[in-house]
Amino acid sequence: MLVASELGQGTRPSDVMDAIEGELVYMVDVCPDSRRFPYSAWCDCGITFCGIVSGAVTSTALVRDLEGLTYEGYVACLETTHEDAVRGGCSCGFDADGIASALCAIAAPLRDGTVVERCVDRVRVRLRAV
Repeated sequence: MLVASELGQGTRPSDVMDAIEGELVYMVDVCPDSRRFPYSAWCDCGITFCGIVSGAVTSTALVRDLEGLTYEGYVACLETTHEDAVRGGCSCGFDADGIASALCAIAAPLRDGTVVERCVDRVRVRLRAV
């Protein structure tokens, strides 16, 4: 799984960590502006992960093997997050199973403790696990 992390923060001027340390994160769809200019000052959705509890963002995420959290539990967490957003006025489509599948595919080949960053549709290693 990917969780919000302070690790690796500060290596880029665009770094941000407003999420809760250790909370599960996911990636929102990238807006057209951020797709063209991911490191722009006006929108950071192309370079951040969104906290599943706080809704706040972080530019780094940590790969964690969370014992006891099943894939089905992860999907349920994502669905609950979206249900809260819908009650808040969000009307976008949300495929919790697809999002969970994509994030698990990103994290699976990486070692626990690896720090990753995002740039639009790519997630890359920022710090390797020791």
